[in-house]
Amino acid sequence: MIRLQRVAVLYQVLVASFSLIVVMSNILSAKMVQLPIIGLTIPAGLITYPLTFLLSDLVTEIFGKKRAQLMVYLAFAMSMLSFGMIQVGLVLPTVDPEQKKAFDSVLGLSGLRIFSSLVSYITAQILGIQIYAMIKKWTGPNLLWLRNNGATFLSQLIDTVLIDLIFLWWGLGLSMQLVFPIMLFSYLYKAFFSVACTPIFYFLVFLIRGRTQTSLLESAARRR
Repeated sequence: MIRLQRVAVLYQVLVASFSLIVVMSNILSAKMVQLPIIGLTIPAGLITYPLTFLLSDLVTEIFGKKRAQLMVYLAFAMSMLSFGMIQVGLVLPTVDPEQKKAFDSVLGLSGLRIFSSLVSYITAQILGIQIYAMIKKWTGPNLLWLRNNGATFLSQLIDTVLIDLIFLWWGLGLSMQLVFPIMLFSYLYKAFFSVACTPIFYFLVFLIRGRTQTSLLESAARRR
């Protein structure tokens, strides 16, 4: 019983970490970062957001597709709640106009940015989980690297195309000559991040799977 509770706590920790990264990545996206080498401007949230795909793959591998989808929906709800709380903070009166101006400039995310972020998030994450589960069904317990990177490559492609087309091209009216380099860099960064984290993914799966299987076997033994 104690070990099963630890498995449940582990899932809760992963969900909390996933939700935190999703919410903070969206907030960090209010800051645009100038890349010194190639001269592109990217949202700061791009640096941390790929961690969500690592965690969603990890939960899909260990706990299954349904729990991974639940995690995505919970993080979506937390994102909506955080945006709502920020909007309340924006409209509250203040005694210092300069402080309000600074607060609005930092946390005043546009409706378009929120819309593009949430649409691309929910679409790519759910599709990524479906692809991961499908590849796992084909390969069985083998080829962990294939389903990890394969699902991430495809889902991140959709995420990148959606958010850049909705926010930059359709929303801000930028030309595709400006949007495409940003889109290309964003996707290549996410793909590189996935490949670089593959050893970490293997280690986490090995570590967590050993503990969860031990807990389930001990629980089954007690029921016999």
